[in-house]
Amino acid sequence: MDRIDRISETLNGVVKHLAAVLTAAMAVLVFLQVLFRYVLNSPLDWSEELSSFAFVWMALLGASVGLRHNQHPRLDIFFNRFPVGLQKVVMTLVNLSIIFVLVVLSIFGVKLTLAMRMQRTAALGYSVSFVYMVLPISAVIMLVHVIVQTVQPSKRESQNN
Repeated sequence: MDRIDRISETLNGVVKHLAAVLTAAMAVLVFLQVLFRYVLNSPLDWSEELSSFAFVWMALLGASVGLRHNQHPRLDIFFNRFPVGLQKVVMTLVNLSIIFVLVVLSIFGVKLTLAMRMQRTAALGYSVSFVYMVLPISAVIMLVHVIVQTVQPSKRESQNN
């Protein structure tokens, strides 16, 4: 299982860097849009569209980083009141539920990506499937992280500290 843990850690590192690049790109694009629109009085047609796409990718990939560190939303006020044994059972059930949702998201994300491959974006003229492609990609990355957390609960606890 150390192999999948190494894969999870490597994916997390790559995604962190990619999310940082996407965040920086969004900031530059929005700055350029404001500069060209209000200072140069010649708005860019494509910058808003590209920054929106970067935001979608950054948000979904960033969610995988949060999941890797077990920072997904939950009701800790109730969870922490359970006995330790029940906490482990509840976490396993939660992780199995997350795995189910991620498998569904992966399958339908691929179907949606393939269905949108002929549709083009308004300003850039790229295939919309490039935007939707982040759904199955992020779902698979999150799936790897959750499998590690489910099979190796000690990893989950050490990541919280």
